[in-house]
Order: sequence, then C-alpha cells, then structure tokens
Amino acid sequence: MAKWKLVNSENVEPYVCSPDYSSKIMTGDEMAGHPVVNINEGTLKAGTKNPGSSGGGEAHEDTEIYYIIECGDSYVVLDDEPLPVKAGDIIVIPGGVRHYIDNTKSETDFRLFTFWSRQDQNGVYHERLKDWGTSVRYKDKDYTEKRLKRKK
Repeated sequence: MAKWKLVNSENVEPYVCSPDYSSKIMTGDEMAGHPVVNINEGTLKAGTKNPGSSGGGEAHEDTEIYYIIECGDSYVVLDDEPLPVKAGDIIVIPGGVRHYIDNTKSETDFRLFTFWSRQDQNGVYHERLKDWGTSVRYKDKDYTEKRLKRKK
C-alpha cells in the first residue's frame, strides 16, 4: 500500500455550506492517515459575500493562508480594510485578524485554497464530521487507481 496520497478536486464532493459557498477538503489527517497541513478549496459565488462577513468576519487562533485560484473584481477584507485581490495572490492572515471575502462586485466565482496547520482550525471540517460522519467524500473511491492504471 502506498504511503503517498493523490487527491484531485474533480473527485472531491463539495460540502455546501450555504447557497453561495461550498467547500472541498483536499488534505486532512483522516485522508492522509497521519497529521498533515489542512488544505481546503472554497468557492464563493459571484455577486456575494462569504457567510462569515456579518460582524466584520471571523478571526482564528492561528495563522491561516489564502491562495487565490480565481476571482474577478474581488476583495479580502482584513480587520475592516478591503484588500483588492487577483488570481495567484497569497495572503497570510495572522491569528486574531478578522477577515472575510467580498465578491459582490464580481461576475466571476471566487475560488481559493485555504491552508491551516491543523484540520481542527477549519470550522467546516467539524460541520462535515457532524453531517457526513467523515471529513471528506469522494465521488469515486477508485479514482486514483483508475487514473494511474497503466497499459501493460
């Protein structure tokens, strides 16, 4: 059995947090079988703000890192300061900084990877466990084997 894991976003079932936001856990302790950096792929629909935007957003105990995959005329709001962002940006958000995504002026969905040092820092991780009984669901459990199968 291989110690490494291959995950592709197309095979991860999204967890729908709200009509405007969905989340896919890409890496976590459960899928890896040992502690790893938690990576989440989030998608916020065009013309919306993320659910945590009321009250100035959320703040976490530890550092969180955003890697922006795709966006339009979008902002990440950090302690009430809007930061204009574009695809390819990385934002290091220290613990205690209130933050949220404002995608209200965009006609493009906002897609990002969020990195946490521990999976329990990801609030949606706990929602998945509660609702699904697991932190991740795959559309096809044999995806990796099928993808990597070589003709002999």
